[in-house]
Amino acid sequence: MKNIHVSTTLGLLLNIASIVCLALDYNLATAILSLVAYFASIKEVSKYTSWYQFINTYGASVLLGFSINYPFTGIPFLLIACFLAAAGSITRIVFFRIFSYTNHSWFEPTLFFLSVIAYVVGNVSGESNWIGWAFPPVIILFQSVLAWGIIKDKKQLLASTAGGYKVQIGKPADEFVLPDQNGEMVKLSDFKNKRHLLLIFVRGDWCPGCHMMLRTYEKNNMKFAEKNIMVMAIGPDPVGVNRGMVEKLGLDFKVLADEGQKTAMVYGVQLKEYDNDFAEKYEEGIPLPASFLIDKNGIVRYVSRPDKVGEFLNPSLIFPIIDGLDSSFKKDKAVAEKETAEAKKTVPAGNLNEYESTIAQLKKELSNYESIIDQANDAMIVIDIVDGKIHQSNPSVAKMLGYSKEDLSKLSLFDLHPKEFLEKSSSIVADVWEKGGHIYNDIPFVTKEGKIIPVECSAKVAPFAGRPAIVIYARDITERLRMEAEIKEKSKDITDSIEYSKRIQRSIFLEKDKLKEYAPQSFIFFKPKDVVSGDFYWFNNAEVQQDMHAENGYDYKAGTNILVVAAVDCTGHGVPGAFMSIIGNTLLNQTLNNLSINSASHALDHVNAELKKALNKNTEDIPLRDGMDIALCCIDIKGMRLEYAGANNPLYIIRNKELIKLKPDKQPITASTDTVAKPFTNNLFELKQGDCIYLFTDGFADQFGGPNGKKFMYKQFGELLCSISEKKMDDQKRLLYEAFEKWRGNQNQVDDVLVIGIKV
Repeated sequence: MKNIHVSTTLGLLLNIASIVCLALDYNLATAILSLVAYFASIKEVSKYTSWYQFINTYGASVLLGFSINYPFTGIPFLLIACFLAAAGSITRIVFFRIFSYTNHSWFEPTLFFLSVIAYVVGNVSGESNWIGWAFPPVIILFQSVLAWGIIKDKKQLLASTAGGYKVQIGKPADEFVLPDQNGEMVKLSDFKNKRHLLLIFVRGDWCPGCHMMLRTYEKNNMKFAEKNIMVMAIGPDPVGVNRGMVEKLGLDFKVLADEGQKTAMVYGVQLKEYDNDFAEKYEEGIPLPASFLIDKNGIVRYVSRPDKVGEFLNPSLIFPIIDGLDSSFKKDKAVAEKETAEAKKTVPAGNLNEYESTIAQLKKELSNYESIIDQANDAMIVIDIVDGKIHQSNPSVAKMLGYSKEDLSKLSLFDLHPKEFLEKSSSIVADVWEKGGHIYNDIPFVTKEGKIIPVECSAKVAPFAGRPAIVIYARDITERLRMEAEIKEKSKDITDSIEYSKRIQRSIFLEKDKLKEYAPQSFIFFKPKDVVSGDFYWFNNAEVQQDMHAENGYDYKAGTNILVVAAVDCTGHGVPGAFMSIIGNTLLNQTLNNLSINSASHALDHVNAELKKALNKNTEDIPLRDGMDIALCCIDIKGMRLEYAGANNPLYIIRNKELIKLKPDKQPITASTDTVAKPFTNNLFELKQGDCIYLFTDGFADQFGGPNGKKFMYKQFGELLCSISEKKMDDQKRLLYEAFEKWRGNQNQVDDVLVIGIKV
């Protein structure tokens, strides 16, 4: 299936249809079909590029120009404008080896200006009708956006690589441990003395240029394998995304997941701030496209640069370097063995002065090392492996424990531990000897005066005076433990306060199950992100006290029962959101007793106005901009009709598995006084038996998860509601929970989640 490119093939079919329409002299139909064919053909540019796509895109632009200029009465300027716009949109990707990321950046801007000139001349000269004014600007504007992005890309890439990379030719490559597309860990050191490595850093699955790079190396992968080169790509996407990219591009080599881009930072190929609207947004910035050839010794032999045109896209440039790797590896090894053998020979008499000079230099270096150890803050003790006798110590030990260096030389490690820890300290020594090293903090030291000091120790086996010994580095952690205890106590106080805030918040809101008293077929799916929530549900069954008439709503007779329901998303979540939710709940309760409020939209107008008053009483403070998004509806269940008003949050109604969306006003309920609040729109809807009404906040749709770590999105959320709408309401709630948890997987919940469902 990977060779069937649906969107591009759709573009071909549309092009054929536009040719038929052109032959029948249906110019408008030709223009519409060819314009759609243009974008259908170019849509798959991020995952598939070939002459098939290239010709389709050009063909669509030419057909668009023909539909405007045909029959020709002079120079077809609009045809030329469309052709130039198409050339500026896709030529760089098709001929990527020539253009690269940064070369010939004048190409797209030049074609843009030429296409604009041709467009203006063609229309001003009067050779076209309204189609000539309306259709070409769509692809010209698309081309201009691409041109601007390429100029910005070049500027950032060249600026970031001006000083070269941290990893340089002739230097050892830094170790890395990263998961491949199957989740298996890969280390650079695994290949030492076995295979050469060619590392390719890519910017992510979103990047068309990186796809071209990966395909280029895939085509040459057999040649690399013949020369004992293993190709591996490193990118910022998670394992699941990389797996999809490998399958999509048909790659036969590993793509490693460098989430957080630590490896990219070490190799110096990370651009921390990257400004490009077409790029995926990563918190750590974005990697630069680059490649590194590392030989079996772990030495870097080749480094590409993005500003060297085609270098990392043309593997043939690397092959001459590869041919010399094995011979160089053998030569280096032979030289090293020869030097080692010569070093073992007796020093000739003629070189005695040189030998003595070398010894003096070694003594000087030893003195420097001893000076560093003596000045170290950590206590260092060298003990005998058998009886724990202290062979050597630095001044920090005497400072920590109150012993002199002479006193310590007469003691053993076991004299420094409290008596009740003797058995445990013997066990630690045995563990260090068996494992070669150990870190522990569960055995304290005792000072000369008998004071107990908690310490963190790192111990390892090392030779001393020709026999094995244990070196222990100890650090006093008294202050650290005190701070940890304080933090733990403060954390407990904060947690207790938040738990109590949860009780206060829950006591203010009605129990979820009470909604069933007013609407038996209903549910509330509520899943806060934190202990307290910024989302909240609100409902009440209000009886109309007197005949009511609203200009933008229904007429109600006295005694009519109206179920008023709202799903509210306050600014933030956690404690700040919880405070705002209490204010929102109070303001919504006020709407029930205010006779001037006679519609859903008036209720939101009231809450909006009162929130501004409530949160801007102190004029000396910085004005608040907090607020909330709301979906609020008034349901006359007996009269089978509904009023709805929304502040950014829509209302979904599902009838016979078909989704009906009532759109909100694109403004929040806000405390900000910077802008004049517009009245909210009152939407009226006639209900039918079996209709399902859903109010919700954005938490469900915004949750990251799934195989590629993406958002759930509103489209999929609507499809999910349609698929379960005929189930019982309690079953719907359960299915929503299961779908949410399955999608979330191991990801953290990103926001509070609230969905209210009512069937009439």
